[in-house]
Amino acid sequence: MSRRGASGDVRRLWGRNLLIWAALLVLLLLSLIAAYIPMGRITTASGIVIAMAKSTLVVLLFMELASAKALIRLAAISGLVFLIAMFALTFADVLVRP
Repeated sequence: MSRRGASGDVRRLWGRNLLIWAALLVLLLLSLIAAYIPMGRITTASGIVIAMAKSTLVVLLFMELASAKALIRLAAISGLVFLIAMFALTFADVLVRP
């Protein structure tokens, strides 16, 4: 009886992951199409927005951060804050140089 329940859970998990994968493929195609459409500065902005959507799907659903414990979420957020700080310091260095 428990075997039948486990099979249903596996199918549900595969279905969810395939749906996320399909969404990532659609976003990939959208970013590819947007890269070849000459829109000026909007091209870069749309690429960044699409990349943020893809990374959000990966972090929250594939890495299961949405259902993780608070300590794991805190570790992920601290890594993101550190990454932002490193990019900010690099950008500040580039702006200061003549």
